[in-house]
Amino acid sequence: MVSTATAMISSNDTRSTHIKQLTDDMEALVKKLELSPEGKEQRENLITRIQGILNSEWPKELRVDTYGSFMSGLSSDESDLDLVVMPALQGQDQDLTGGEGTYRDIFILKRLLQRHGMKDVEAISKARVSILRFTDPRTDISVDLSYGHYIGVYNTKLVEAYTRIDARIRPFLFILKAFVRARGICAPGSGSLSSFAYCMMAIAYFQTLLVPVLPCLQDPHLVPHRVPHTVSGATAVAMVNVAFTDPDRVQPCLPRNSMTLGDMFVGFLELYGSKFDYKNMGVSIRCGGVESRVHLSPTWARDPFTIEDPFLFDINMGQVKSPMLDIIRHEFQAAIQAIRDGRGLHAILTKRRPYVA
Repeated sequence: MVSTATAMISSNDTRSTHIKQLTDDMEALVKKLELSPEGKEQRENLITRIQGILNSEWPKELRVDTYGSFMSGLSSDESDLDLVVMPALQGQDQDLTGGEGTYRDIFILKRLLQRHGMKDVEAISKARVSILRFTDPRTDISVDLSYGHYIGVYNTKLVEAYTRIDARIRPFLFILKAFVRARGICAPGSGSLSSFAYCMMAIAYFQTLLVPVLPCLQDPHLVPHRVPHTVSGATAVAMVNVAFTDPDRVQPCLPRNSMTLGDMFVGFLELYGSKFDYKNMGVSIRCGGVESRVHLSPTWARDPFTIEDPFLFDINMGQVKSPMLDIIRHEFQAAIQAIRDGRGLHAILTKRRPYVA
């Protein structure tokens, strides 16, 4: 008869083997997912061409910047390209509203891109931030183009800053994004969470581990750096503080967390799958990971999950319905079980159609 102690040792050995295999598989998959040199060059050339299109109409008035996965270093060859049009001259940047008949008019930009051969140009003006969605005919790269979306740029800069603090963060986010997309729980249009919301959940997790991996970069004592912000249909512009600490000036967390990628991934799934106190706590990376919902926006009181935007404190990026939150938690729990059963990373990346809330 096998003793209880022997059985426990055997179980721990099995778990350790599965976690090691998961870590190896995660590292191998990241190498496959990473943007190729050719993909990077294609995107850089596309940005240059779009800048040229804008220059042909408004010479020296505008510049094209990137945000999203290409800017944060989390894109693959299949990723869309997120671009934002900014005023080129200092002092122009607060003039983000109105503009009928100018570059601030999304439909003027739409006709300009169509004239220059961009395919399937669609204006999406009812979203929180108006965008133009189109496809480049030369590369088949899909593009989302917005105007004056400074917050999107600084949200991306913040994520990229956190990835520079610890070498494990970037591959972790790569795999997390692959997982939630494969499992159909990363489609905001269908009622689930955005990839940026999952990044906030991950950063909060790393900030709140018993031995933290990440600090909080948003020190309230920093000199403010304010940028203009508006939303679709708004006539007023607010100035928003987007200051955060340069990661190169941050001391590493000590003692150093020694978790492997596999340990981290399972811990993340366990936290949000079964341990997180959704009723009383919310995700807030500016507050060090989590914060009592009492101290977050009172307008979110009935939301089943709260993820505070790091710069816009009245925006809940975790605004999903209870059935969708249950689905997300179920997918996390099922992934943990698959890992425990030794089915590995391939099993939890099996693709399914997006869930619809």
